Amino acid sequence: MTQIEHSSVRIGKAGLIGSRIGIGTWAIGGGWGPQPEEQSLATLLQALEMGCAFIDTAALYGNGRAERLIAHVFKEYGSRVTTITKIYPFNYHWSPSPGTPIAAIYPKEHILSQVEGSLRRLETDCLDAVLFQTWCPSWSDETEWYEMMHALQQAGKIRTFGISVSDHRPDEANGVIAAGRVNIIEAPYSLLDQRAAIQLFPLAQKHGISIIARTPLASGALTGTWHEGMKFHRQDWRKRVFRGELLQETLHRVSRFQSLLDPKISLTHIALQFCLSHPTVTAVIPGVRRVEQVQCNLAALESEPLSQGTLECLTKVWQQEMSQHVRTSIGEEGEG
Repeated sequence: MTQIEHSSVRIGKAGLIGSRIGIGTWAIGGGWGPQPEEQSLATLLQALEMGCAFIDTAALYGNGRAERLIAHVFKEYGSRVTTITKIYPFNYHWSPSPGTPIAAIYPKEHILSQVEGSLRRLETDCLDAVLFQTWCPSWSDETEWYEMMHALQQAGKIRTFGISVSDHRPDEANGVIAAGRVNIIEAPYSLLDQRAAIQLFPLAQKHGISIIARTPLASGALTGTWHEGMKFHRQDWRKRVFRGELLQETLHRVSRFQSLLDPKISLTHIALQFCLSHPTVTAVIPGVRRVEQVQCNLAALESEPLSQGTLECLTKVWQQEMSQHVRTSIGEEGEG
């Protein structure tokens, strides 16, 4: 039995079983620069062979490419693992303003079309979990979407559902959590972005919500490979975000954390262990593109847990020096 299998977790309340470290497939689908299909397939297969039992994807990742590749690898591997996919907002309206009716962003027909499309691409009769890919705080009292998702459950098309909160407002679904309408939340969380731990995590812990921490490596900044003068490929979304002052600030913040840590220990492992150490975090989903990244990420479970003193130090530095200006992901533009 592998280390990953030893660390299996229950995701949500529908009996989904996954591994504490899963994989994110946005880069495999596209949007992070050229990604050969053979490389993507080999990466996914390596994850499964190492015992990874949790994959995060979305219809928008390569316009369905990531979902199709996952289905291909499941057939080659001979079995499936828990896979979460997402419904993107109608007309790509990623940041609906308060008061916007949910029917304008997630019409019933759009929800059904997205679910049916993912069913086809993932080649399954029932999706493990479907997450709404953005949310608006003013939707807390609306129930039309909730009734629609229950209807899809009763029809056997989905097992459960939840919300993937926006990069720039991790607390936007807190009202829905308090109302007891979801039990899975995907949220940005990393050494460089600890905002979710302030209000979202305590509420999630109170209500028994499974938290999936995305971007635990801060879009690659916490892999230890970024450097002065680095250039992203023109097809990589990070090229238009991490440049100039923001790139310099990110490098400085990573260096600040590195100065507090043992240089002999992988920064990737420390970043993943930091996320996993929070009692509210069920699993992390670092994005991958290559076999070596899978091997490195999954090996983090074999590294020593961070001490309480180290965790407190890392949290204090972020709170005092970095919490006022956070940008580690694509932001209000949304994924795609």
